[in-house]
Amino acid sequence: MNNNIVKFSSKSFLKSCTQYSKNWELTDQTLYNLCQENFDHSSLNAINAKLWIIGRTYATGIERKIPTDGNQGGSLTRLAQQLYKKRNTINSIFQKLSNISESLNVDSLRDISILHWKFTQIIKQITRKNHVPRSFASKYMHFHCPSVPIYDNYAARALKKLVPWRKELLVFDKSPNMDEEYLWHILRFWNLYKTALQNGNPVKVKHLDFYLLCVAEKLAGPKNQK
Repeated sequence: MNNNIVKFSSKSFLKSCTQYSKNWELTDQTLYNLCQENFDHSSLNAINAKLWIIGRTYATGIERKIPTDGNQGGSLTRLAQQLYKKRNTINSIFQKLSNISESLNVDSLRDISILHWKFTQIIKQITRKNHVPRSFASKYMHFHCPSVPIYDNYAARALKKLVPWRKELLVFDKSPNMDEEYLWHILRFWNLYKTALQNGNPVKVKHLDFYLLCVAEKLAGPKNQK
């Protein structure tokens, strides 16, 4: 037996859902509301609000990836200007995103993977050394469309333990218009999503995202848990 493998636990999942509802749901609902009420990118005012609040609340690290002019908040200001400059393309991406429902399926995951890549390519134009902002993009997109799985180091670490890679996880063909690291992540996520459903649990993408955070903290040990 591989001791590095972690098995999905319905009990732990439901416990994490309760913890999320008690401590974090209002925070996220505030972000969902902000993005739904200011969905497009035709207003620099709205873009700034979304970037600053999501970027700081979710510690996306995007500021470290974009060169600044030396002024406070310079990196986020530059990112806001980039999104505003490319607003027509971004609005097209996010309009397609709005058609994806909360109930995940293979087709929606394929669409999410492609739209995520397109969004990262716009931001990548201003990042240091062409860094791919996959974590920031997933978090920003998630609050516009709750079906988008969030990617960061915590989620990726936990998911790799819960769902070791095997070739049958590849349920749709790879495309050059997909970020490979995010693709592997959402394919693992899809497997975990189906496992949770098969265990009779009501499942939302955000609930699984929080469960992954709880698993990651447990793997890190007591000293690293919040």
